[in-house]
Parts: sequence; C-alpha cells; structure tokens
Amino acid sequence: MLRALPLLAVLTAAAAPPALADEVRCPPSLTVQAQPEAPGGWSPYPAKDQHAFAGVALVEGDRTAQMTPPSLPAAPAGLEPDRSLRRGRSEIRQWDFPAARRDNVFLICRYNGTQATLAIDLPRTVRRCQITEETDARGMVLDKPAMAPQFLCR
Repeated sequence: MLRALPLLAVLTAAAAPPALADEVRCPPSLTVQAQPEAPGGWSPYPAKDQHAFAGVALVEGDRTAQMTPPSLPAAPAGLEPDRSLRRGRSEIRQWDFPAARRDNVFLICRYNGTQATLAIDLPRTVRRCQITEETDARGMVLDKPAMAPQFLCR
C-alpha cells in the first residue's frame, strides 16, 4: 500500500490539464523593500510596502536589454491590443500571437503606488493574453478600481 501512494501522486499530477502549465498570470500583489534616503542628521528606517496589481504591458523584444538601465526609466513601448471590447462597466483588451512567433514577447506587471514592476518572457506556446479592467460610465479605465484587473495569458 505504501508504494501505491507515490504512484497515485504521479498519476494525479499527470492528470492535471496541460494548459495550466502554459498559463501566465501576474501576481496579485508585489512586496517592495523601501530604503529611504535620509538627509543629514536624520536616520532612515526601511519598510516593506505591499502594492496591488494595477495592469500590464506586453512588449516585443529582448527583455534583458529593454528592462535594464540606461533604457530605464523610460518604459519600453508596449504592443497595442488586437481587440478591445466594452462590456457594461468593463473593458476587455486582447492580444493574439501567431503559432510561429519569431520575436520574443515579454509581460510587464505593474502595481499601484510604485514604479517597481515584474517582468517575464511569455512561453512561445502562449497564443492569447486578455485583461479586463473596470471603467467609469464614459468607458474610461479607472485609476483606482474597486476590483483589481483580471489578467490571463494562455
């Protein structure tokens, strides 16, 4: 019976849907270590700040080259969505990628109240990314929505 348990664990892991391995989501929050620069006579005390997910940028090219100084602080140019749809008080933007993508595409996750970001190269198997954001009555995306944007690549 003891040998059956590891086999069961392997079978359970193998039965998981393969699409989950290719899904890419931004973490819902980002912890940033804040190190203040103190003027003469003052003592700095660092703190950790928590920041909620705010949005994304999808960028084509070499992530390492575009995300390191001196290219910063100017943000890399993001790809325009292939589709945009208003549905009630939300806007859905979608990016579609061909099966045979030549260039690398990377995702930048942005967070409220900080310039710190997270970035990751999208697996070449990703075909679509979609973000749903809350809007006002005029269709403008809210700066401080009641609900965090919903984002997924697969």
